[in-house]
This record gives sequence, structure tokens and C-alpha cells, in this order.
Amino acid sequence: MLTDPHGWPPDCPAAVTGRPYSDPMAATKRSPKSPVDVEPGAVFAFRTSPLHPDSPPGTGRFGALAVVARTPEVIAVAVFDGVWDRVPALEAVREHRVLRRRRFAHTGRPAVFACGVDDPTGLTGLTALGTAPLTAEQTQLAAPYVSTRSVGTSFSTLALADSDVEGEWRWEHDREALLREQEAVEERRRLAAEAEKERYAARLAALTWEQLLAETPFERWTPSPPFPRPRSGGRPYGGCTRPAGSCGTWGRNPGSPPHGGC
Repeated sequence: MLTDPHGWPPDCPAAVTGRPYSDPMAATKRSPKSPVDVEPGAVFAFRTSPLHPDSPPGTGRFGALAVVARTPEVIAVAVFDGVWDRVPALEAVREHRVLRRRRFAHTGRPAVFACGVDDPTGLTGLTALGTAPLTAEQTQLAAPYVSTRSVGTSFSTLALADSDVEGEWRWEHDREALLREQEAVEERRRLAAEAEKERYAARLAALTWEQLLAETPFERWTPSPPFPRPRSGGRPYGGCTRPAGSCGTWGRNPGSPPHGGC
């Protein structure tokens, strides 16, 4: 949840930006859902979390990120390569560059990614530090996220910033313990997969046709929203160029025509 160390009311713009309302660079909030849906240049600090169940609790470390791009659909953020033992000041954060991922199989890719404007995922102790002009590095890394033909972009939730900071710090300073924890995670996954395989085999061995018919197929599946219709009339769909809606109902509803037919 977004917290403010200055004690400003939650509805005050300064509580979002970390600066007085009169600041011309103050970031303005747009979405009530995403805690970082503000203008590029806004800088936030956060407390890191343990990476695995076997990790020591309470890391005592803090990281920071900056909003580097914003479109109607996504917000792009860049994670700084600094690690602090308390909430850092904006001036201290600005001395750092964008973090490079080098743990495990990573080869130095910058820790820049996009998250959805409607994603409510936050970070522990997320704190607005203020705003600062984007650096040349940040501007260059943000460019693919504002392009209509972006290539090589990443999409995640804000939790990725947490794992980036904590993971890279431990890879550099506590690698052996981190590798042991990762091995334990993989072992638990292996045992769970074996147990599921055994359960599946036992079920198939005793499954009858009558039992199968009595069950609800895919009961645990999450329904998918309908695929969006073409927005403009006359848009080709399966070889048909007639205006949308003139061919009857769409989709696989009872009585709808087959796709591509009128």
C-alpha cells in the first residue's frame, strides 16, 4: 500500500508525489488502482521481501524505482541498482543507474518492465520520494514501451521490482545460500509434480464412463472474457467484408453462423 512519510492527507497531490502541490514537476495520479500510475519521472522507494519460504525473514533492505513511461494501457518502470537500509532520499536514489539482471541465467538485461494501469499490485512500504527528470539511460530504455511496434519489452507486476532488487543483492552478497534456497524450491516442485502424476494415474485406473459423465468438465477453469469484436464496420473477418452486425450474431452462440459465413 502507498504510504507517505510526510503526513499529508491521502487525497492531497503531495501525498502521491512527495513534493508540495505547487511543484511544477509534481506527478499526477490517473488510475485509482495502480499505485504508480503517475507521470514519468516519479520516484518511489519500497522495502524488499524474502524471495523464498526458506529465506531469512525481514530483509532490512530497501530499493527504488522510477516511472519512465506511461501510455493509456501500461506504466513502464525502471529499477535502480541501489540498495539501502532505510527509505532513501530522492537525491541518494538519483545517483544510481538502472539495475542490470545478472543472477542465475540473466546476462545483464536492464530491470525495466511494464505493468497494467489497472493492476492494483503494490510493494511493501511503497513510498513516494518525489520527481526528477528522466536520465538519458532511462529515456532510451523507456522508448520501446511507448512505440506502437515495441520489440523486446517485458510485462509483469510491481512485485518483479522487489525480486529484482533482493535477488541481485543476494546473488552478489549471499549467493551460496540463495542457490540452496532455489534448490529447495525446485525440489518441492518436483515432489508436487510426482504426487500429481501419481494422483492422475490412480484416478485413470479407477475411472468409469459413468463417473466421467457425472463430472463437470474443466470445473476449476477460469472463464475467459469474450474476444473483442471488430471496432469498425466493413472490417474483414474470415473473408466477410460486410458491416459488422449485418451477418447476425457473433461468436459461438446458439444459432450463430459459422465464422467466415454470412
